[in-house]
Formats: sequence, structure tokens, C-alpha cells
Amino acid sequence: MKVVVKVGSNLLVGNSGLRKSYIAELCREIARLKKQGHEIAIITSGARAAGFTYLGKRRRFQDLHTKQALCAVGQVQLMKVYENAFDLYGIKIAQILLTRDTFSDRKRYLNLRNTLIGLSEFDVVPIVNENDTVATEEITLGDNDTLAAMFSIAWDADLLVLFTTVDGVIDKDGKLVERFDESIELKDLGKSSWGTGGIRSKIEAALMTSRCGVRVTICNGDSVSNLTKFVSGESVGTVFEPKQKLKAKKAWIAFLSEPVGRIYVNEGAEQALKSGGSLLPVGVIRVEGNFDVGDVVEIMNEKGKLVGRGIVNYSSSDLEKISGHKSSDLRKILGYEGSKVVIHIDNMWVA
Repeated sequence: MKVVVKVGSNLLVGNSGLRKSYIAELCREIARLKKQGHEIAIITSGARAAGFTYLGKRRRFQDLHTKQALCAVGQVQLMKVYENAFDLYGIKIAQILLTRDTFSDRKRYLNLRNTLIGLSEFDVVPIVNENDTVATEEITLGDNDTLAAMFSIAWDADLLVLFTTVDGVIDKDGKLVERFDESIELKDLGKSSWGTGGIRSKIEAALMTSRCGVRVTICNGDSVSNLTKFVSGESVGTVFEPKQKLKAKKAWIAFLSEPVGRIYVNEGAEQALKSGGSLLPVGVIRVEGNFDVGDVVEIMNEKGKLVGRGIVNYSSSDLEKISGHKSSDLRKILGYEGSKVVIHIDNMWVA
């Protein structure tokens, strides 16, 4: 079973820096799971705080270049702690630093998957973090909850454990939500002192991942045994039950790709897509944005609601010319024999 565990700064960092004893406990628990035959990947925070402590700074910095420098220093210290802890169990580790475009760029995404296959063959534990030293606003993931979700989808994980400092998602009455339902009114628990994501970012990450067929829990990470309990089938924290598992390509289109334009379709086309059909030129009513063949676009209905996403077979300029026309008219309009479908169902995710 493939298991991803995300540990945030609120668990990894204390008043005096990294909580090395906590990391040691976590690594011991993971070593037990690996001995049972499970594959484990860790999404870790804590680099900036580790750099802050290592350099002996007494105040926090808000400017981007200083934060990036602290992360560059702290990554080394963070990985030292993980390496020393896992070394007690004869487990090797690998560091993977990612940005948003690692997932949205199809070639980089496939390279990541190939790297993970190689690490699996070597029986190495991937330890993953956002590459804060190079991340800019355009390619940042925002928080490690999002990173955990995207990585879980890319790795075809079976389980995702989002550790936090509370028992799970709490409703407005202060009670633990054992099975998540989007209709439940929730209590806002805010953000941690070092982290960037609050409980809502964890919920959004859990929903994204569960829609790709991954079982997710948001649970208390102070007790690392919750990881083993969840892997063993017990219900801990707030559980998000998986939906039907998407094929890898459709999961990428749905949740990892970065759409560069929009195609608006009529009601007939919308119903055809929901029934499993491809998108034909006759169903297109409007094109928005500039895109080329092979780009990912959003498919919207006449009311502006998202219908799905897909890899388009036409550039935006050519699609504008053939919108609303039958496939039999395409050669006459374009002067060449183009694809009969705008987006094939195999290259499409329907919401």
C-alpha cells in the first residue's frame, strides 16, 4: 500500500527549533510500516524554521529573498535530522523539492513519476517539500497541504494522512467530524504560527485527493501511532472516503494541469460530455484565451459553470473559425484535414 504522510511546521517546530525527538518517533513509526511492506512518502515542512534557528536569528523576516535564503539553509538541517533518524533502521532517504509547474508541465510531471518509480525500486523513502528557494508567486504551491494532495495523485497513493495539532475537523458545535460531509458547518481554527495553511487548506487538499480515489484523514499528529492505525483500517480523525479512482492521465488533467483557456459549449454538447461523448466543433459557442494544440483548457457551459477540462486538438484561432460547424465542414473552413473532435473523451475529465 502506498501511503503519504504530511507533517506541518506546527508539529515539527518548537520554541527552540526543530523537534528532533518528534521526528525520531515519526521515523520509527514509518520504519514499522515499511517492515510490513508498505511504501511511505513524507511531505515535510520546517525548512524555514530550521534555517532560522540554525543561523541564530531572533526576529522573523517577511521579505521573499530572506525567506528563500532561510529555506536554503534549513533544508540541509532538516534532511540531516531525517537521515540520522532513519539510519537507526537502515532506511535510506531521498530529498525531492517541487514547485507548481512540476505538476502542471506534462513532461516534468512524467519525469517526477519516473523518478518515484526508481526510488521505489531502490526502496528509498521520498521526503518532499516545496522548493521555496526558487518558487515565485507564479509557481508556488501555497502550502504543503496542496503539495501533499498533488503528490498523492501523482504517486497513485492509496492513503493520505494530513497530520495537524487537533483531532480532526471540528464542527461549529465543537464536535469532531468523523466522516466529512461538505454540508457540515465548521469551526474556523485559523493557521499555525509557522505554517501557511489552516484547517480549510487541509479540507480542500483532502477533497481533491479523495476525488482521485485516495482515502484521506485529517488527524492529530501529536500521536504518531495514528498513522499506523489509519493504515491498518481504523478510522482516526476526520476521514474523507475515496471516490472512483481516476486513471493517471485524467487525474492529471483534472487536478494537476494548468488550463490556459476556456471553451464554452451549448447545452446539447454539455449533456453529450456528461454521457461519455467527445466534444465536437458543432457544440462550441465561444472561445476564451490563447492556446495551442495540446494545451489544457477548461470546458464551461452556457451559464459559466465548469463542465470539465481537456487537452484540445485545435489552437484557439482555428477553433474560433470552426465553432458551431459540423465536422464535415472542417476541411473547407480550415483548408486542411483536422481532427473531427475538439477534445477526445480519452483526453478529458468531466466534473
